[in-house]
Amino acid sequence: MDTVALGELLTLLAIGLITPGPNALTCFAHSGMFGPKANVKLIAGMVIGFVTVELTVGLLVDAVSDSSTAMTVLHWIGMAFLGAMVVAMFRFDPTSVEVEKNIEGVLGIKVGIGMQFVNGKEWAFVIIMMSQFIEPLGGGMTGIATIIFVTLTVCLGAMILWTVAGARLNHLFTEGPAGKRIFQVCGLLLGLLWVAFLVQGPATITS
Repeated sequence: MDTVALGELLTLLAIGLITPGPNALTCFAHSGMFGPKANVKLIAGMVIGFVTVELTVGLLVDAVSDSSTAMTVLHWIGMAFLGAMVVAMFRFDPTSVEVEKNIEGVLGIKVGIGMQFVNGKEWAFVIIMMSQFIEPLGGGMTGIATIIFVTLTVCLGAMILWTVAGARLNHLFTEGPAGKRIFQVCGLLLGLLWVAFLVQGPATITS
């Protein structure tokens, strides 16, 4: 296993986790309204959906790894998703969100699973992670399983922290200009990440 690649994967995850996405914000807002315990089923669903998405993308990337054209296509799909997230971060105004009108009752497992399949930020990061790190982290199922284990462990811990924070700091994102500035900083970080992957280019995975 390439320890440098593992460090790069953890760095990528760190950038992803400090830039709030649908999972983080949902955990944050839902906990703020209903309390931390209400997020148990929601996070369980997120875990199931996340593993499904990662395994599907990982198997796809591994299957087409000998095709430079396919790898290039996957790379630019991920870049397109990531670019869209950068634009969304700069344009989003958190004060416009009325949580009471967007969350009905307690969100559960089905919602947590379903969110992963429409989460553009997640697809961007998963595609890029799988296309860049499967081979350095062991190749084939070993590389896929390693990426899933590392990302799931880190992301689960992050969702728990967002849940705890939501119970105490919900007002930070939804009141005053501070929330918008937070999202703009997040957009800048994602933009720098996009440039880094643009310079690096598509990964070439060989067996």
